[in-house]
Amino acid sequence: MLEDKTISKPGLKGFQENLIQRLGPDEGRALNVLGADFFYLVDQLSINLQKKHPQDAPLLDLNESEFPWELQVFTNQFLRECAQTSRQLTFFCHGLRKKLEDAEFSKEFWKILNEAYQQHFFVADSKKNYLV
Repeated sequence: MLEDKTISKPGLKGFQENLIQRLGPDEGRALNVLGADFFYLVDQLSINLQKKHPQDAPLLDLNESEFPWELQVFTNQFLRECAQTSRQLTFFCHGLRKKLEDAEFSKEFWKILNEAYQQHFFVADSKKNYLV
């Protein structure tokens, strides 16, 4: 389900690149300790969420460049909460990346992620009080 490739849209920055831009090069690179699987998952999961919910950006009052960043921040928070502790995060992400290759696990994972997405980006003014 998740392919090992870089961000495909021109101008779309990965989460680590966005962090380096916002925090500065030293602080951003210090986050390498989180591991390649963590940054890979944040990028790929947020890209897939954006593909599944393309109409949500205007509902959230976000433009095309803000929405991907907000999805990356959400995915970052989601993964950190799943791991429970920062010490477990690297191992959790490594295991999760492997488990997502299993179709049944992936289906259940996406149900949980989509539910968390709906709760995180809850919009009181939308028709159903949830995003699309």
